Amino acid sequence: RGVRGDFASARRHRRTTQTKMAEPQEEYEEDGEEYEEVTDEEEEYEEEEEEEDDEEEAAAPAPQAMTPQAAMLQAMQQAQAQAQQPVGPKEWAGLKDMPAKTQASLNEVLSRMTSKGQTEMTVVFVGKQGAGKSSTLNSVLNERVAAAAPFQPETLRPLLASRRAAGFTISLLDTPGLLEGDSVSQRGMSSVKLAMKDRKVHAVVYMDRLDSWRVDNSDRAVFKALADNFGMDIWERTVLGFSHGQLSPTQLPYDQFVEARANELRSAIRGTLNAPHLELPHAVIENGSRCATNSDGEKVLPDKERTAWVPKFVSTLVDVATRVLDPMEFDEQKTYSRDDPNKKRRLLILPMLALQVFVLRPFITNLIRADIKKGKGGRV
Repeated sequence: RGVRGDFASARRHRRTTQTKMAEPQEEYEEDGEEYEEVTDEEEEYEEEEEEEDDEEEAAAPAPQAMTPQAAMLQAMQQAQAQAQQPVGPKEWAGLKDMPAKTQASLNEVLSRMTSKGQTEMTVVFVGKQGAGKSSTLNSVLNERVAAAAPFQPETLRPLLASRRAAGFTISLLDTPGLLEGDSVSQRGMSSVKLAMKDRKVHAVVYMDRLDSWRVDNSDRAVFKALADNFGMDIWERTVLGFSHGQLSPTQLPYDQFVEARANELRSAIRGTLNAPHLELPHAVIENGSRCATNSDGEKVLPDKERTAWVPKFVSTLVDVATRVLDPMEFDEQKTYSRDDPNKKRRLLILPMLALQVFVLRPFITNLIRADIKKGKGGRV
């Protein structure tokens, strides 16, 4: 029986091989395995085994097609199950896992909005690839919501994470990077538009790395593209977020380095957009698992105050959201670009028309009349 079992196993292996070769999407490669020669007696046993297998397959009950009534019942059960699920934002489970002092600080910060009758805040993260948008979203919520891994390609779809706590809803929108090579990504920009469509935005975070040492032309192209596609209103409510805040500068004290880095980016945005009035507050962020903590277990920065960065970051967002009275509402039908040829220098139309009517026309008319009086008019 043991020998026959080996032969039966070899036969089943050969039948499995034939089945795999019949599947077009899984290419089968032979591994060079050799099989022993099968005698007549062994073939008879194999035929008996095949007959037994066929009988077992015939005896097995065939799957029955679902009747229309059963299909309708199943659909109603699924709809009822979905109706029983909670609608709207989820409870902010990650808040309960934060250190007690961080929880208290966040509740105090968000109460500044609820005291003014605001029960929600929507924040959009924008910036180049690898700036830390997804990681920051995860850190603020203390939940793994967005996929964030080094060298991992970004998705082109925006991601919305809404959480509710103590009657307040915070919604964070993660968007794809805005560069393709050295030029602005139109797909990424379209994704940001999709994220902001039919949504009231209270604050925007422009993410960059603290250890990026300069602002280049690709950065300036992104600044301008955001203004052209969403208007200057997007920059009026923007916070500059600097990731990799655990950086240890060598030439300057940490606080001076952060201030210089923020001023560099702030000046570049103001200069590119010709908007010196933009405030553009900044916040430093550290998403790494090795981020230092204080005695209360809060993640802190290496500055003099050992700032707990999560409450400080959310506080900066609330400052912007409460300073600007009305939230931003993106209108995809509206043209925001300041380079629109239909709007370019249109304010000069009326002054130029007045100049022609009241200055140039009388001046030319007087010259013609003077020439006529001198007998020069009408002669060749």
